[in-house]
Amino acid sequence: MKKIIILVILLASVVGMNAQFVLNGEYRPRTEFLHGYKAPMANQGEMFNLATTQRARLGFFYDASKYRIGVQVQDVRAWGATKQLVVGDGAFTTLHQAWGEILLNENLSVKIGRQELVYDDSRILGNVGWAQQARSHDLALLKYEKKGDFKLHFGLAVNQVQTRAYPVVGNYKSMQFLWLHKKINDDLQLSFLALNNGVNDTTLNNKTGSPMTTYSQIIGLRPVYKSGKFSAAMNLYYQMGNDKNTYYDNSDKLNHHFKMNAYNFRIDLGYKLNDNLKLSLGYEKLSGNSQTDTTTAYSQVNHAFAPLYGTNHKFNGWMDYFYVGNHANSVGLNDVFIGLGYNKNKFLAGGQFHYFTAAAEVLDAKEWSTNGNIKALSSGLGYELDTYVGYKYAKGVIFKAGVSAMFDSETMRALKGGAYGASNYWGWMMIVIKPTFLNGK
Repeated sequence: MKKIIILVILLASVVGMNAQFVLNGEYRPRTEFLHGYKAPMANQGEMFNLATTQRARLGFFYDASKYRIGVQVQDVRAWGATKQLVVGDGAFTTLHQAWGEILLNENLSVKIGRQELVYDDSRILGNVGWAQQARSHDLALLKYEKKGDFKLHFGLAVNQVQTRAYPVVGNYKSMQFLWLHKKINDDLQLSFLALNNGVNDTTLNNKTGSPMTTYSQIIGLRPVYKSGKFSAAMNLYYQMGNDKNTYYDNSDKLNHHFKMNAYNFRIDLGYKLNDNLKLSLGYEKLSGNSQTDTTTAYSQVNHAFAPLYGTNHKFNGWMDYFYVGNHANSVGLNDVFIGLGYNKNKFLAGGQFHYFTAAAEVLDAKEWSTNGNIKALSSGLGYELDTYVGYKYAKGVIFKAGVSAMFDSETMRALKGGAYGASNYWGWMMIVIKPTFLNGK
């Protein structure tokens, strides 16, 4: 870690006069009060948890006439995880980004190495900036960009030779995507995304279990319209291919992959009430698997949409009950939301209200175990209220805080557990310091 920092500083001190360089940093501690965060509280009267984490970054970015390079060192730790008299450091220190980009001409370049991927509203590909560790990918990215008119990106990642087992849990083994973005006119823009996702698997119906790769795909469109005080955006994604999970078919006595047949629809509307106040509202649906449809044809298909590598904390409530390391292959989600945001001078504040329902039926397990009847519970999952405030203390320094509450239902508790009548809330306080140490030519 020390050697990397010294190298970055030395590089910044010797760069030529014909190039632009930036040396910047970030320090971001955050304290969280957790009481029913991510899932309802298991017991009434249970005490909240208090945790403080921090992220420290140092980044060097160099831009020459024929190439660019970026290196970003990151240290993530929880307060108290490291002894006062350090023997073994419990921190998570990594190269968050380390990439080089070759500029082939004024429109075409190739960017290779560990890098963040942020596309459109980050629903499918995002850097997960809220998480202290964030997300970055190892890949090659071909970029064609015609200023103000058209962009085409093609990404290619292969984390290991396809015929071998890939041991890193949670990573894809192979991934390719194509993203096109077109400015139609001053008010309308359109994006298209096609992504092929390959995960490590073992060959079906083979006792030796030789490695293989199982692929699923996402394709979709995102139009964005802005005119005057009004804005509108829509996501429409379809997921297909094979799921890694399998089922046994008695008809042919073989194992098969579940087929993917899932979709995501979202619409966001915004209206500026004045220069400082903005109203937003919208609706999102992520398809899911019904717990009451027992037909063979239905049970052999996975209908649950998976947003893969998106910044999921940004969507469906900040208490992270859905799609933040949870709610996978479940009953999906309907999310109706309305929000208000205020920003004036150094002060910002706002809030958002969500009403959640299941996109597919949730089985009444009590009725099933007692009477043997297949019956669905009410689809309502609950309400969530998220609020925040912020103060821009100085250039590069901002204080932020927020409080959220989840008012869960019997159906939510059937899905995620929890005690009736227990309160579920989450609060946080954060300081963000982002200095620019060097910025020049």
